[in-house]
Amino acid sequence: MEQDKLATKKKVIETALTLFKINGYHGTSVRDISKKANVNIATISYYFKGKQGLLEHIIVEFLEGYVEILDKHCLSLYDKNANLILMNLVGEVLNYYFLKKEYASIFYRELTIDSVFIREIMMTYLARERYTFTQIYDAIRMSNAKLTMPFSVFFVQLKSFLSTPYLFPGYLNEVLFIQQN
Repeated sequence: MEQDKLATKKKVIETALTLFKINGYHGTSVRDISKKANVNIATISYYFKGKQGLLEHIIVEFLEGYVEILDKHCLSLYDKNANLILMNLVGEVLNYYFLKKEYASIFYRELTIDSVFIREIMMTYLARERYTFTQIYDAIRMSNAKLTMPFSVFFVQLKSFLSTPYLFPGYLNEVLFIQQN
């Protein structure tokens, strides 16, 4: 019985991911999700309290995994070379984003929209992200006096590197002929 509930919940999430990616959050209705997932509309309300709750669940699940990676690498700063930690962190984040590419695409799309939920996300998860990258940047600067780039430039370039495939998948596919995988 419990496995049936988890399977239904997973099916709703996967269907929402697909429809949100194709039609956008605002272009997808709860009815669309329930029809494609072959579940009752009340099921979505039961598990997620509606479409907004479903979106929040998707984004929070994605960010929890991301922050777990950040925290792990930030904690290892005291044991290892900061440059190596940054390289390992970037590699692990890229792998995580690839494994969760639908989540990443939806997250970055929604991040461009000003809403109370996104502001809350910025104040919690993205503030933790900034903290981690600040710690790594400071450790690199302490071990390498040649790094003269200000943190803001470092951070923007790093975030652009990590998010571009999910912000502009059409551009990468159609203009640059690069596939996300």
